[in-house]
Amino acid sequence: MDAKDNYSEQQNLTVRFEEMAAKVLEKSGFSIEFQKFGSFDFLAVLENSFANVEVKFYRSKSPKLDLLQAAVQNLRATKDNPNSRLLLIISSVISPSLKREIFDDSGVVVWDAAVLLSLAYEHSTIYYELENLLSRAYGSIFTSFTKLDIINKVFILSEFHNAASPKTKVPIKAKGAELCEQLKKIIIGRPGAAAFERKCVEILKYLFDNDRDLTLWETQPTTEDGLHRFDLLTRIIAHQQTFFTEIGDDFHSRYVLFEFKNYKERITQAEIYTTEKYLFLTALRSISVIIARNGFDLNSYKAAKGALKEHGKLILIISGADLCEMLNDKDLGNEPSALLRRKVDELLSKLTR
Repeated sequence: MDAKDNYSEQQNLTVRFEEMAAKVLEKSGFSIEFQKFGSFDFLAVLENSFANVEVKFYRSKSPKLDLLQAAVQNLRATKDNPNSRLLLIISSVISPSLKREIFDDSGVVVWDAAVLLSLAYEHSTIYYELENLLSRAYGSIFTSFTKLDIINKVFILSEFHNAASPKTKVPIKAKGAELCEQLKKIIIGRPGAAAFERKCVEILKYLFDNDRDLTLWETQPTTEDGLHRFDLLTRIIAHQQTFFTEIGDDFHSRYVLFEFKNYKERITQAEIYTTEKYLFLTALRSISVIIARNGFDLNSYKAAKGALKEHGKLILIISGADLCEMLNDKDLGNEPSALLRRKVDELLSKLTR
């Protein structure tokens, strides 16, 4: 089965959160019209006010500001009626001052987990379903809001009615799409190898150099004995709730090593065995991501599974197309690591003795 066909927990939780958000709005008096076409999730109507609504599921209580900004930018681009409000619903929690700053700058109203729980507070079944969903998102027991923390429902709805913004539709500045096009134009094979490596590093920094995911960004580091040279070594930023801290904890690693293969053909098991030599559990370096321009063959996938099963080394392989998918996710304000999470799920769920 292809990794994209694997309906992972991330996808399942994303869909459930959108459904829960719609339920909470309906219980609060909104009527919901789901979009078959269009660039936002659904239209929410309350009396004589209506809003284009976009729902974003993040797996951390504190959001990544770069993703939040991208989501706001995309929602601004959906404004097709001067009377429409713009409502962004997120699973994270942000401060009232940040909500006000976002609205003042963009005209987008942000409802976070605290607002959703406040609106759901009088409906016990939905409230506890939402609380359970947030616990799964954060990977820990969700700290319930006390009654004193609950935001007044009348205030929330009144603020929504008064949130009409004169701001008009704003075109999207899709940096990820631009980077993807630049990547595609690089010559395949050895003549374009250096350019491919530089562009991949630039792309990875756009995706993950955000004070939350990865740091260090050391290119072409060499081992102490001078025998091995990596393309890129990054360090996982500790004490953050991210995909990289999850796999770092699971595989006892502080570092993620990246290799770039600008080959005309798919990579083979030989490239996997070479990369595996660079990984050492005792050096807290047991995770690698290989970016292979044209993907990988079956034997390389088997070799990656063997490294995981026999030595506890995680080697993920992504193609140029996968990298562009991650860039598109970042442009939309979604977690770009979702694809990597699917790759990990695919490896682990099919591992045998």
